[in-house]
Amino acid sequence: MTIHPPRGFRTLTGTALSLSARLLLGGAAPGGMILTGALITGALWQGATPAEASPHKTVAPSAAPASGTASATARGAASGTKSAAHGRPRAHRSRPGKSHARPEAIQVRGSRAQRFLTTAATVNVLSGRELRALNIVSPKDIAAYTPGLTAVNATSGSTPIFSIRGIGLDDYTGNNMGGIGIYQDGVFAPYPVFYTGQMFDTQSVAVEKGPQGFEYGRSSTGGNIAIETIKPDGKFGGYVDWGYSSYGTNTARAALNVPVTDRIQDRVSFSYINGDGWQRDIHTGRRYGSQDQLGLRNLTRFLIDDRSSLLLNIHYTRDKGISMSPQDTNGDAVNGFPTGTIGVGPDAAYNAVNVGNNRVGRNENGGGVSLRYTRDFDWGQFVSTTAFDAFRRDDYDNYDGESVNVGDYHWNDTSLAQSHDMHLQMDLTRRFHLKIGVYESWDKINGAYTSYRSFLLDVPNGNLTDRFVQQNVSTGLYLHTVTRVLENLDFIASGRFSWDDRGFNGGTIDDAGALTTKGAYLSRLNTSHAYVRLTGRVGLRYTIVPGTQVYATISNGYKAGAYFAAPVSAPQALDYVRPENMIAYEIGAKTSLLRNHVQIEGALFDYEYHNRQTLFVAEMPMNITSLSLGPIPRARTRGGELSSTLHDLVPDLDLRGSFAYLDAQNTSPVDSIGGLPLLSSVTAHSVLPFAPRFSWNAVARYGIDLPRAYRMTLQTSYTWKDNMLLALGDPNGITDKISALGMRMEIGPKTGKWTAAVYVDNMLNKHGNTYSFTGSDNSRVQFLQTPRWVGCDLRYNF
Repeated sequence: MTIHPPRGFRTLTGTALSLSARLLLGGAAPGGMILTGALITGALWQGATPAEASPHKTVAPSAAPASGTASATARGAASGTKSAAHGRPRAHRSRPGKSHARPEAIQVRGSRAQRFLTTAATVNVLSGRELRALNIVSPKDIAAYTPGLTAVNATSGSTPIFSIRGIGLDDYTGNNMGGIGIYQDGVFAPYPVFYTGQMFDTQSVAVEKGPQGFEYGRSSTGGNIAIETIKPDGKFGGYVDWGYSSYGTNTARAALNVPVTDRIQDRVSFSYINGDGWQRDIHTGRRYGSQDQLGLRNLTRFLIDDRSSLLLNIHYTRDKGISMSPQDTNGDAVNGFPTGTIGVGPDAAYNAVNVGNNRVGRNENGGGVSLRYTRDFDWGQFVSTTAFDAFRRDDYDNYDGESVNVGDYHWNDTSLAQSHDMHLQMDLTRRFHLKIGVYESWDKINGAYTSYRSFLLDVPNGNLTDRFVQQNVSTGLYLHTVTRVLENLDFIASGRFSWDDRGFNGGTIDDAGALTTKGAYLSRLNTSHAYVRLTGRVGLRYTIVPGTQVYATISNGYKAGAYFAAPVSAPQALDYVRPENMIAYEIGAKTSLLRNHVQIEGALFDYEYHNRQTLFVAEMPMNITSLSLGPIPRARTRGGELSSTLHDLVPDLDLRGSFAYLDAQNTSPVDSIGGLPLLSSVTAHSVLPFAPRFSWNAVARYGIDLPRAYRMTLQTSYTWKDNMLLALGDPNGITDKISALGMRMEIGPKTGKWTAAVYVDNMLNKHGNTYSFTGSDNSRVQFLQTPRWVGCDLRYNF
């Protein structure tokens, strides 16, 4: 069944786009000034990074949203021309006698590094070089090295849950947008499947914290994760990367950059991972957790003239791995069986699972296209990005961790998403920076989520299936200003108008007649909800000395409502969860000293929530325990973060570390959701989910010059996260303290022509519980962290 947008939506959207186009394109600003670009040299640990191609190229990445007068825009950056204000680029400075690999000079429009260093908010950046050195291959993996960010897989398949400072959406079904906005090259991903398998050939990943949506994209309460890929440039080159690691895992990545003509540049890249699983069934010996993932991407830049360009992005992803399985530690005891009958028991080996004959696996594929138009003016820049994506998922998930059907899942859905963002940024005077834009999106998911419960319901083929169509429409008008009120003092004011319409038509069907008539609906919902919100941010930023600033901001965030699409036997568990609202207070300081050799960033924050969306464990009819989505009327999170980078302060040594503290509590008790009693009542001041009290990480890299113009780099890394709650009202929903030690040794010529590396992740072979919950038969189910992983990789640049 198709859900149509409410009457008048097309008129509203067309009017908004027409009005925005007039605002954005109407007339040059008086007193316009030429904004200068940023020239970044060297392979820094933070900020914009050298492209992952040949070490001799000049790259002009696409523009990122700017903040403040420090986020300047270079004329002609797309065509590789020099900034008029900067003149000739300065050469990279190196110590006498050091013959390091020649770094790339990256000429950036609206430099992301400069923006993140000057924006009045906390932003943590991982460069492409760091991502590769830390073996980060998915957005979920960056949480280990980002303070305040958590990410776990809630199912055996591909549904990661993100949370920033305790804000997210802990829903495992995959049909809801979280409180965190995920962007790939400026394109918003409404569902988790849209950022599956595309994090390769990456330039940087930035985590922007606090309410967002004032400078680009969609409104979010917790923050954004922005992934930027390497863009094509005007020189031929590329790389080939191959690796082999534990459990027969082969990894191949490559990129080829080709200047087709003086006006057309193309970059094609791919990633392929294939390996055996690290888990074994205790009875059949079959492996689980294997990988078979392919990603393809082609970027083509069309240089229309020296001021404007088009960037075409075409991408595809396919995943046919065998899903990882959780462990059920006491299912046998709960059901009166000997240990190992249907579960693995409380003292099972870390890699032991009991899947039996349950069919488990992934069959996912999808792709899309986006087109970005950029136009530079003497007084600013206009950017318009349009995208369309489609994804198909057909996954079988041993969600209960048992060899019988207590709560296994079949995720069968098709997702579509279309979005358009356009904005104009300009300096009207030397004291006033303005950014204005419009964002609109439409997404739809058509799904059939089946829960296999024949063992629990004592009926052959006792399945419950939620068949549904969900459709979302979102429009936003945003405005961001920075005004220089005194010599070193800036006033920041931002605002956003958001209109969201969310519709859901479907419900849970009793496939075999276990609870009611065969094929009848146990619960059904056919409704839509539209909301209008005004959000904003005000703040002050004071520059103590160049490179050192303090700031204070007050902002409010908004996230649209949500529907819970898992098969449930009670209609109340399927009900709509109203939008989430938040007020955020933050003070912070940033400093960049000794010519960027020392960078320190710290912040204190206080968040107040209203109607926080989260998972609860509720009691359903027929004594079935099930997770369900519901609201927390009032909640509060306070905390602080500190991160620092020391680059070459001691010759050849790079250090990076961060620390985060969170005190996240619900301030109102919850005994039930929609009339359903919770498995365990939630008292006032109990801890919120996905908010570890403490977390920290550290990375050290040391370079050693070798004879015959070779160089060796040694790296060690360590991450630690406190235990955290995963669902309210669930006594089993708490993780272990998770830690991992990693080592890496890399060698190659100083020219950077090739490198060879060996590494070990989780060197101490920790097996902590990363996600656990109470299953439908009241047993305990848990996922464990990936064990020790040893590997090597070879890379050749050309």
